[in-house]
Amino acid sequence: MLHATTSLCSSYTVNRVTALGDRRVGRFNAGSFGYDKGMASLLKLALSLVGPGIFMSIGLTSSEPPNVGAHVVLGKDKPTFEIVYEGQKVLSGKFSVDGNPDQWKKVQLKVDQEVGARGEITQRIVLAGTSTMKLHIDSKVEGSEQAFPAETNSPAQDRFKLVRNSVGLSRNLRNNAIYDRKRDWMLETGTEASIKPISDGRSSRAFACTLSGKELQVTFRPRYYQKHKNLTYFRPWEHDVWKGSITGWCSWWAYFDDIHEKDVERASQVFSDKLKDFGYTYIQIDDGYQGGPGGLPKDWLHTNDKFPSGLEHLSKSISSKGLDPALWLNVHFGDVDYVNSHLDWFITGRDGKAFKGPWIDYGLDGSVKAALDTIVRPTYQAIHKMGWKYVKVDALRHLLYDDSYPRREYFTAKGTTAEDAFRNYLKVIRQEVGADTYMLACWGVLPEVIGIADACRLGGDGFGPSTLQQYTSWNNVVWRNDPDHCDVKPFDRATGKYLDGEEKIRPVLVSMAGGQLLLSDKPEVYENDANLEGVKRSSPVMFTVPGQLYDFDPVKTDNLKKGLRNDQGGAHSGPIDADQRGEVCPWWMLDINQRFESWTVLTRMNWHTTAMPQQEVRFEEVGLPDDTYSVFEFWSKKYLGEFHGSFTAGALDAKGVATYAIRKTLSRPQILSTSRHISQGGVDLVSVNWSANVLSGESKVVKNDPYSIFIRLPEGFTVQAASFGGHSAEVRVEDQIAEIKFLPEATGPVRWKFEFKMAKN
Repeated sequence: MLHATTSLCSSYTVNRVTALGDRRVGRFNAGSFGYDKGMASLLKLALSLVGPGIFMSIGLTSSEPPNVGAHVVLGKDKPTFEIVYEGQKVLSGKFSVDGNPDQWKKVQLKVDQEVGARGEITQRIVLAGTSTMKLHIDSKVEGSEQAFPAETNSPAQDRFKLVRNSVGLSRNLRNNAIYDRKRDWMLETGTEASIKPISDGRSSRAFACTLSGKELQVTFRPRYYQKHKNLTYFRPWEHDVWKGSITGWCSWWAYFDDIHEKDVERASQVFSDKLKDFGYTYIQIDDGYQGGPGGLPKDWLHTNDKFPSGLEHLSKSISSKGLDPALWLNVHFGDVDYVNSHLDWFITGRDGKAFKGPWIDYGLDGSVKAALDTIVRPTYQAIHKMGWKYVKVDALRHLLYDDSYPRREYFTAKGTTAEDAFRNYLKVIRQEVGADTYMLACWGVLPEVIGIADACRLGGDGFGPSTLQQYTSWNNVVWRNDPDHCDVKPFDRATGKYLDGEEKIRPVLVSMAGGQLLLSDKPEVYENDANLEGVKRSSPVMFTVPGQLYDFDPVKTDNLKKGLRNDQGGAHSGPIDADQRGEVCPWWMLDINQRFESWTVLTRMNWHTTAMPQQEVRFEEVGLPDDTYSVFEFWSKKYLGEFHGSFTAGALDAKGVATYAIRKTLSRPQILSTSRHISQGGVDLVSVNWSANVLSGESKVVKNDPYSIFIRLPEGFTVQAASFGGHSAEVRVEDQIAEIKFLPEATGPVRWKFEFKMAKN
């Protein structure tokens, strides 16, 4: 047995035997198996003597994955290799050696294990033979239903820098790792590896993993996000992430607190009429409605004169339009008389008086049940009963940084911590609004809300394009990333004019990032159809997982790993809060994997005020296999052609956007793109079938939004007939590209059928 220390551990070499990793665990919940206290004590004693491996070997695993290294097994009589964690085979495979088939017997296994200061375990497993050998492993990697392939930082990113996300299970050749979110482990292979999904079951996922080289290395890291990324509260085996698209409207940047009921009604009507069917469903009131500044339930539940009909009426009005009502609240408490009459409910200073911090005023003590039951529960219970489907809880950083952290000794004296009291406050909100209500924590990166809030606003006020690349590896793993609002026509208050040029680039970025997309312009912006093309084509936001287990801009997450926090108070952005502005990566990529096809969407964005020159894109550098690809640009509706090796992305004007669909070229008619969404089929294509020169399928379309499917016609093929919903469709053919188009009369699914004829030789 290998005993780990707090630094680089000893290494060992074995031949055809089982290698055991470190067996220490932080907690073993024997009670979860239904044993009584006596049995639990016995189990804990046994664990202290022999480690949990013995229990794993008979199939017993706790609900919480252990922070231990894996069993590594090299076959005695045959060339097999296994990595076992929690009693399950994470990796199982066969290896071979070039040349003499018996050479495998000379292969040596070496396991090095390192334990860092936070207890993070890195287990490096190396298979090596003689200097003349080349080894091959064909293996299967198995994880839970939340496992997915991705890449770790490698020279591939230096060759072509991009931010990559995946819809479904990626097949990208840059993938060199598999991350299992449910159990929080990561398995990393060498760069000469191939990882492909071979199943997508409900309870597990399997991947074919092939490695080759003179020396093969696999690295196993348990508790990857929790320990290695220093996210103490990340316990994904206890909580899932929100899967749906969060798209809609937020009132804040359009109106700040100078908003009236009629403004919300107008916005709701515009979104219902124009944008609901495109996926924009949430209407969020952000400040300006509340009846008082105190922080008591009456202050939140009774509106001011600008909202004469009240919250319940407004919730029902929004819902009646087919939209989802969303509401902003915060944790500020300013009623000094109430505070002084309930002093034991609030954080106090060394002088025994209520402690007052900037922005927050008086912080409610989340460790006091009576305080939560009187002030927090009734507010959110009533909000939930009124039908609000989304809550944004603001000023959380001020409660934490300005009132709680400065008074750590106050909580210590009570036998608790500032973090526990803070999380108690949030847990009560979650209990009252329920799991089906979307909850956004605001503002700044707050690891203390993980597992309770569904999303977090990463930076300060104002649309923050660079925020999304600073925490790209967190999105839809830890929570949903929120770049604050997304106003598509920024309003210059100095000149009183709207600024042009970003109507497309802003929503496209958020959609490519898989983030939260709440527009925040005044309704008049959306009443003008000229402003809506980028908005319509970016929603809904597809559910993505990170294609990269690292962040394009790692400065902030590196600070978090170091344990840095904000020591300047909540009013200032701190070392882990995402920056609103900064250089934004021009290339963002989606690997889209549907049952009927896999393809790549590559978007290039120019955030500068000057033009961007053309650039060659080598398929190998973005992780595509050596093959011939057909490339289509979405916004220009232009087919660029068939390419092998690379294609040239054209120059971009200032604030310009180009979105390319890259599909493997087939010898038959194939879909190149669709007009509905920047995913070019990811949102709208439900099914696609090819049989006997007929291409058929189903699409989700939007009423009165012209819908086109672009078809590549190989030489000799012509369109004989085309129909949508049984009705003839318009067909336009130019340079062997067919655009088949119709105008939907209703929003929803529609069947289509295209018949082709091939000329005889």
